[in-house]
Amino acid sequence: MNSRNEFSWNSMISGYARHGNGDKALKVFREMQQWGQEPDLVTFVGVLSACSHAGLVEEGSKYFESMKNHGLVPQMEHYSCMIDILGRTGKLNEMEDFIKKMPVRPNNLIWRTVLVACRRSKDGAKSGIWKQASEMLLELEPENPVNYVLISSMYAYRGRWEDVAKTRTAMRTLPVKKEAGRSWVTLHDGLHVFVAGDRSHPNTEEIYAKLHVLIQKIRDAGYVPQAEFALYDIDMETKEELLSYHSEKLAVAFVLTRSCRVPIRIMKNLRVCGDCHSAFCYISKIVGRKITLRDCNRFHHFENGKCSCGDFW
Repeated sequence: MNSRNEFSWNSMISGYARHGNGDKALKVFREMQQWGQEPDLVTFVGVLSACSHAGLVEEGSKYFESMKNHGLVPQMEHYSCMIDILGRTGKLNEMEDFIKKMPVRPNNLIWRTVLVACRRSKDGAKSGIWKQASEMLLELEPENPVNYVLISSMYAYRGRWEDVAKTRTAMRTLPVKKEAGRSWVTLHDGLHVFVAGDRSHPNTEEIYAKLHVLIQKIRDAGYVPQAEFALYDIDMETKEELLSYHSEKLAVAFVLTRSCRVPIRIMKNLRVCGDCHSAFCYISKIVGRKITLRDCNRFHHFENGKCSCGDFW
C-alpha cells in the first residue's frame, strides 16, 4: 500500500491478533512506528489482544505501560486485555493484584474476563476471586445468560452439583434464555447447520458413523476426553458420549464424509470448549487436513496436531 493510515495499520494488527499470529501483529506494530504513524487507543487493543492470544505476558505488560508515552489513558478494554493476558497464562494472583490497583471500577467485561480465566485455569477453583466475580456479574447483569453459564461451569468443575442446579433454576425463574451452541459449514450445495446431538441432517447416519471412526482414531493417537466440560452430574461414559456429539465435531465429521478435499472451515456462535479444541488438534493430524474454526472470539487454525492459538484462547 502506498497510502497507509491508522485504520490500515490497526486492521492489520487486529487481523493478525484474531488469527493467533501474535508475532506478526507485533511486527506490524513496530513497522507502524517506524513509518511515523502514532498509535491510538484502537491500536493498543489490537496489540494487547495479540499478546493475550500468544501468551506474551511480559510484552503485554510492557506495551500497556507504554501507552502513557503516547499520551493515551487506558480504557476498560485495555484493562480487560491485561486481565486476559494474566488469566490465560494462569497468573491468577497477579490478575487479582492488577484488578485491585485499577484506577477505575471494574465493569461486567472485567468480571466476565476474570470468570473465564478462572474456569480455564486448573487453579481457578482454588482462587477466591472467582466467587467475587460471580457475585459482581449477577449484580451488574442479572439477566445475561452468559454469566449463569459461566458460574454453572465453575460449580460443575468443583463438583458442586447442588449449586449447579440452583444456578440453572435461577435462569428459569428470570427472563434469561441460554443461547444454544451451533456450528455451520458452507459447501457448494448450501449451508449446513448443526447443534449438539443433532440428528436432523439428511446424512445423519453417515455423519455419526464417520464421527465414531474419528473418535476411535484420535483416542488411539492419545486423545483423552476432557469430562470437566460436560456440565452434568452423570457417569463418565455418558459425559464422554455427550462431548463427542458437540456441534463442531458433527460439522467436521460431515465435511469429512465428502470425497472432495475442500478447505475445512467451520463457524461456531459460542466459544469452543477445551475438549473440542483438543479433539480438533488430533483430527487435523489424523486426516492430514488444515481445519479453520471460527468461534465467537477468534480464528483457530489447526494443522498437524497444533493450533495457531498455541492453546491460549
